[in-house]
Amino acid sequence: MTIRKYLYIAIALVLGACSEQDVFDDSQEEMGRMPVLFSAGNTDAVITRASTSASYMPQDSRFVCSMFFHAGANDTDKSAFYDSKPTADVSMTTTWLKVNNSIGNAVYWNNKYLPAAKTDVYGFDETAKCFYWQNRLSHIFLALADYHKLSEDDGDTGSLKLYPDITTQYENQYMVAYDLTRGDKTAMKQQPDPIQAVETAQPSGATPEANRVKLFFKHQFSQVQVNLKNSQDASVTIDPSQIISVELLGVAETGYVAYCIQPDGTVPATTSAPINIDDAKYATTKKDNPYGSSFNMFQRSTTATGYLKSFEGITFGTLEGIRITWQESSDANAVKHVATFKGLDAKHKNLESGMKYIYNMELRRSLIAQVTAEITPWEIDKTTYEADATIDNNN
Repeated sequence: MTIRKYLYIAIALVLGACSEQDVFDDSQEEMGRMPVLFSAGNTDAVITRASTSASYMPQDSRFVCSMFFHAGANDTDKSAFYDSKPTADVSMTTTWLKVNNSIGNAVYWNNKYLPAAKTDVYGFDETAKCFYWQNRLSHIFLALADYHKLSEDDGDTGSLKLYPDITTQYENQYMVAYDLTRGDKTAMKQQPDPIQAVETAQPSGATPEANRVKLFFKHQFSQVQVNLKNSQDASVTIDPSQIISVELLGVAETGYVAYCIQPDGTVPATTSAPINIDDAKYATTKKDNPYGSSFNMFQRSTTATGYLKSFEGITFGTLEGIRITWQESSDANAVKHVATFKGLDAKHKNLESGMKYIYNMELRRSLIAQVTAEITPWEIDKTTYEADATIDNNN
């Protein structure tokens, strides 16, 4: 047994925190019990693995992570990670982490995110389960969090509930379901905003720090923003208070995000349940909305420059149309207008994971005069928007 292995065993004994599930065989003895260290990248900035600097998740952010590994003595990187289903502490293990400084360092923590009675030399909660490198083959790390609940201190964060029982599936894949309906929510920040990071790594350095895993989180659903203003021909003058609502038609009511890899190591893409227009719940609205579902968007606290009102929402699936309701004056009995924009091509209709769709619309009486649209990665936080396309209403 090498001096290095004695050293890591000594460290492990000092730490005392992490469970005894992960032991290297003799061919890996020089690595000893080496803990996996993590850094967590922020979703709000464009970051690449080649960057010399990165934006990090805020301090005290929380996420849950699973590690998948090849467990067989004769496995290679081409071997399946599991047969019929992954088995805890054989081909996968799951733990909870939080960011404990300003540069994204993540430490293992108890799954209730309660204060730790004692931490070890790495800052890990000594009661927490931590990951150890199993061998020199590839390991896959899949992490999830709710971006709108990154640091809630209620003992029941969005991250805490992300991993249901391993038998939970959608279309034969292990997925977490998210409610994408508005319900009683009053702002976009109250919607679920799952973020996911997937990283494949194998230990190649001699120390835990040399093998640090960098997790890069991405939004899994889509964000849509609609900005409204009066038509340039001045055919009508609308006050912001006269705009009643903006609705997204045909979008998904339930979205699904993977919390487990496939046997070959791939991660199922984020998806959603299709809308069944024949569902009885749409019977009374089918005449006015042939697409079934309708998501009533939230008014933005900040209106885009040059516009009357801006709306936003997190959604997914298929965007069949954008319906705008406004009235000619502030009087209770004012004439009400409903205009629906349906001129969406496949690029704008089929919402992609991690993308932001911005629609700038001009209103005339009973119709939408012009629409310009931009599709941009959600991670880019723009305060002004330049439209990259003009799309026509085919209605």
